[in-house]
Amino acid sequence: MGLELVKPTIDIGIVTTDRRAGTAFYGDVLGLPPLEELCMDGFAGSRFRVGDCVLKILEFDRAPGARVVRGGLGAATGIRYWTISVSDLDQVLADCRAAGRPIIDGPTRIRPGVSIALVEDPDGNIVEFVSRPAS
Repeated sequence: MGLELVKPTIDIGIVTTDRRAGTAFYGDVLGLPPLEELCMDGFAGSRFRVGDCVLKILEFDRAPGARVVRGGLGAATGIRYWTISVSDLDQVLADCRAAGRPIIDGPTRIRPGVSIALVEDPDGNIVEFVSRPAS
């Protein structure tokens, strides 16, 4: 028997050592709409709406012992990036540059009408922005 989904989307959780920096990037720079904050024993979190999905930025009372492996998509195994489809890639990249976020690749035209760019968030996680015609 396969999964029986009760919600047709996924949520993404990013663990950070500086929730303020992550919240500023995803909320202020990218303009994702904030949701109710999380407060549980051992950690606190900010949440944002990304279309029908939810992005969670979690900071634990005890800092994690390891960090993100930097170096682009092929530097390590595991989930290396996540994608946000946008209407104005140039504006997103300008906002990221103004906020001092590294653009590690792109913008690159991958086919007619579709371009991508990779940006590092404050913890070194890679966000792929894809510009494509609205569907």
